[in-house]
Amino acid sequence: MNTSKIKHYALIPAKEKSNRCRGKNWRNFIEGYCLVDFTLKTIPKDVFNEVILSTDKADYQAPLIIKKHKRDKSLAAKDSCVLDLMQLIIREYQMTDKDYLWLLNPTAPFRLETDYRCIRKIINKDLPTALISVRKIHPFIWKNDVPLFETKGKRLNTEDFREEFAIENGMFYVVNVGYFRKNSSWYGKDTRLYKQDSIWSSVDIDTENDFKNAQKLEKLWEIKLGGNHVQF
Repeated sequence: MNTSKIKHYALIPAKEKSNRCRGKNWRNFIEGYCLVDFTLKTIPKDVFNEVILSTDKADYQAPLIIKKHKRDKSLAAKDSCVLDLMQLIIREYQMTDKDYLWLLNPTAPFRLETDYRCIRKIINKDLPTALISVRKIHPFIWKNDVPLFETKGKRLNTEDFREEFAIENGMFYVVNVGYFRKNSSWYGKDTRLYKQDSIWSSVDIDTENDFKNAQKLEKLWEIKLGGNHVQF
């Protein structure tokens, strides 16, 4: 396949209302920027053919270079599924089967430019069904009050486990449009994991406490980038 013909689309889903952390997408996150602003602000300008912000918040003025998709309230309810939104976006923006759609949740805001570029390079080279970002976790996992590891005999060290454990971190969900059109899923036998291990890769804001902790980390983020965010 001629990868120069592949288009990359970014989709930022941002409902007006949220439940466990009220207004998390739109309230001040840092220095007057909300999470949506922060996400748009840190997207490299040359990675995507189009960046689409889908929201039911009518009074948000997106930058002119961003495509603002007016989301119907039926797709912004508590029990709405983002997979349905993605199918709608694919249809409305007439994406082809060879294209790739990137789901970029504002609640995992600390994405590095190097990650964007590395992921795009992997996709253009290997053409995976999908790619999901994860962070490595230790194998001593509990399900409710039950350990999911062997507790009898000598306690193993983490390096003694043959298996490797990881958890989705919410940063990058990238899927081939043709595959997603048929399956409404980014899971398949050719799904790739993009493994991250920085402090930023553990941030996924869902609760009020998550939000406050992320605000503290943003100061370190500024130092790491030298105060210069990538502008779209």
